[in-house]
Amino acid sequence: LEAQFGLSPGGFDGSFDTYVSLLHPNDRDDVLRNVAEAVESKGIYRVEHRVVWPDGSVHWIAGAGGVTLDEHGAVTGTVGCTMDVTDRVEQEIERQRLADVAARAADSERLQRERLEFLAAINEALNASSSIRDVMVNVARRAVPRLGDWCTIHVLVDGSSVPDVEVAHVDPSMVRYARELRDRYPFDPEAPNGVPAVIRSGVTEFYPEISDDLIASMDLDDHAREIIAELDVRSAITVAIKKRGTILGALRFVATAASRRYTGDDVALAETVAGRVASSIENLRLHEREREIAFTLQRSLLPASLPEVPGVDIAVRYWPHGQANDVGGDFYDLFELEENGHFAVVMGDVCGTGPGAAALTGLARHTIRDSAWHGDTPADVLVALNRAVRRSGNETFLTCAYATIDTTDESVNLTVAYGGHPLAIHVGPDGPSGRGIAGTLLGPFDHIDVRPTKVALATGDVVVFHTDGATDLPAPYDLDD
Repeated sequence: LEAQFGLSPGGFDGSFDTYVSLLHPNDRDDVLRNVAEAVESKGIYRVEHRVVWPDGSVHWIAGAGGVTLDEHGAVTGTVGCTMDVTDRVEQEIERQRLADVAARAADSERLQRERLEFLAAINEALNASSSIRDVMVNVARRAVPRLGDWCTIHVLVDGSSVPDVEVAHVDPSMVRYARELRDRYPFDPEAPNGVPAVIRSGVTEFYPEISDDLIASMDLDDHAREIIAELDVRSAITVAIKKRGTILGALRFVATAASRRYTGDDVALAETVAGRVASSIENLRLHEREREIAFTLQRSLLPASLPEVPGVDIAVRYWPHGQANDVGGDFYDLFELEENGHFAVVMGDVCGTGPGAAALTGLARHTIRDSAWHGDTPADVLVALNRAVRRSGNETFLTCAYATIDTTDESVNLTVAYGGHPLAIHVGPDGPSGRGIAGTLLGPFDHIDVRPTKVALATGDVVVFHTDGATDLPAPYDLDD
């Protein structure tokens, strides 16, 4: 027994105090409690504890014993045995350490996987957004409850110092309450902290623990403190939405007392989300600006208004397909000719889209008008257009239908010529049919074959000029001629 406690033979003086002094300080109370309970119950005890040898080394001992009694049943002492279990305990400790390491690694891997899944969900939300409002709604909803019980996204619009706001919460009733608070307390761009401060500075604001003492130290009125208490705000992150040094708004995530406390990893994740939101907003703004430029350019290549043609009802439907920012290649025109009662109708389709198509569209429109106003026939107008395209150096081509309307006779007469364009559809008493003879595509060839056709139109007849943009659309718009 002396050897197990690190003593030399005869080194134990037999006192209880010496025995207690050899016990490890962290285990001493448990051992004494077990022995005391055995004495109290006159029963047995089992202990496993560390002992500190005189040389300072630590060893593990397992012991079992019981009390001894005299003839009157009074406790006279204890008797038992011990064994050195240092090897076994150290092996158990090492196994537990390895298990803890594995558990921490697994937990870290789980958190990393969850963060990647969350970022993937944010990317999906951004990809599904076709407007800045979509971005705000989709991101706020995806962030709850993964990154907080609350999520608010604030985006500055059109240079305003007061942002648009979207709110999401795990409890929909709290969303309504938050909107009521927003209406009751308007946004203050000069507020010393919170979203206004982050928008001004671009610096993240992080409160891992919003304690009662912290709330008490803030410069708030009593009502504001009551609101914080009611919202149960206990941990918060506010990050700037910024792109290339320009602050576009802010994202705020809030955890309540019943949920979690944010860490530095959560701050990094929030800043990553804000960066992706900023890129999406910036791209949408650029996209919208390009669309506006394209729309303005497109309108400049089309007639601002249509003249009234005696005896004829005119209708135009121009439908840019999709939401692309490129200027389309389809164009139309309707204008009065120099000869009274005569008008020109133009329907064209330039190959391709974008600035090149816009340039060729402008060339075609002006060439056609100039040739027509010089009194050229429909065939001569298309020949002049083909010559202009050939001399322009463009590597592309176009199709065009050119027609004149003569309203001076009792009936309206239409003369139509084609340069590779789909035939106009004439709906008369005998039903619909294509009118005219297909001509040569404009641009690739020096000489073209154009054969004008004259059509007399009766009351109630309909003539439809169109591009293949109408007949090439897939279902559900799939229209044939």
